Amino acid sequence: MGFPPQGTDKGDLALAAALAVVDGNVDTLLTNVATVDTVVDAIRATTDALEVLTETGGTLTTDGNEQNIYINNAPDGVYVPEYVSIDFTNHTATETVIIRQYRRFKSGGDWIKIDECEAITGLPDPAGIDVELKPNRYGIKVTMEKTAGTNRAYDWEVFYKT
Repeated sequence: MGFPPQGTDKGDLALAAALAVVDGNVDTLLTNVATVDTVVDAIRATTDALEVLTETGGTLTTDGNEQNIYINNAPDGVYVPEYVSIDFTNHTATETVIIRQYRRFKSGGDWIKIDECEAITGLPDPAGIDVELKPNRYGIKVTMEKTAGTNRAYDWEVFYKT
């Protein structure tokens, strides 16, 4: 029997060969699409797991006692605070305040002072002060105590990762 088989012309063979190539390319394309889907799913899982920077804030009016500016009393798992930012715009030359930072080292443990700034007296420049915070497991708080002057309102905000 000779080639091409009897009853088959060269055009039919060329078409069959072309269809075989296309069919192979479709299989390859489907395999590549499945691979891309797998990579996209992995990227989405990673980005969905990334921590998001969150903010909360308020206003503290001093009263002469040591007062909580910010407290996270018992975080769920490891807590990643970034910083507390305090606005000293209302502070005048006659006020003196001290900012302290405390943390717990065990569940339900005592608050242990880990940092205390020098007394802020007079007009600070710049008027915004940031208190850097570190990750912790059992709780953190930042306090302010007015030791001289008039009671003033201080706006504050804290940034943390969730």
